[in-house]
Amino acid sequence: MYIPHIYQALDLKVGTTIALNREAANHLVRVLRLQLNDPLILFNGRGGEFAATIVAINKHEVSVKIERFVAKEVESPIQLSLGQGISRGEKMDYVIQKAVELGIHQIAPLITTRCGVKLSTERWDKKLQHWRAVAIAACEQCGRNQIPSIIEPMPLTDWLTDVKAELKFICQPGAVTSLKDYQNKPTSIALLIGPESGLDDREFTLAQQYEFKPLSLGSRILRTETAALAAITAIQVHYGDMG
Repeated sequence: MYIPHIYQALDLKVGTTIALNREAANHLVRVLRLQLNDPLILFNGRGGEFAATIVAINKHEVSVKIERFVAKEVESPIQLSLGQGISRGEKMDYVIQKAVELGIHQIAPLITTRCGVKLSTERWDKKLQHWRAVAIAACEQCGRNQIPSIIEPMPLTDWLTDVKAELKFICQPGAVTSLKDYQNKPTSIALLIGPESGLDDREFTLAQQYEFKPLSLGSRILRTETAALAAITAIQVHYGDMG
């Protein structure tokens, strides 16, 4: 039986009755057609989840009673950070959504030489809030109770300076090194993916100066969104919880 998994940015407590926000209420009643006494799972991103039951439905509000706490987590053992060159249109949404499902810990949208997306500060703020909403929706879908952080868009050079990880990889066509060449299991990995037109030579050189190692994903040239998800999947199979 499918039980909806719903995010609420609230201080959830066993034994209390709360009103869900309007977006969640509309989704449960109008889309999923839930009714009185139907079960659901709530989470607030602070760890674990809460079993709840619908106790009231009216035109504008759904109330649920929180019945018990479940100390459940489905997080990957690898702290995986993705530096993703910003792409146009819905490609960034797609990468964020699927990366969250695959267990990413943090995503940094990166402004690179060829990213081709130039926005005002206000529009960047709106983009960031949208991307964070995409991440929350992906957590609801895949059952994660920890919400990956989507940090503010920043220049590639700033991220290279700040990012910390035991292993750092940059996906690069023509690279000869693959994951099987790294036998020691790290606890943290940083992954750098260029935008639609790729990183330029200067950016590749700079990344390697910050100890990013070229990583092969095979003999074919992949689109930016394909490369990110293929690399995350390969890392999770090799080091994480998908093996």
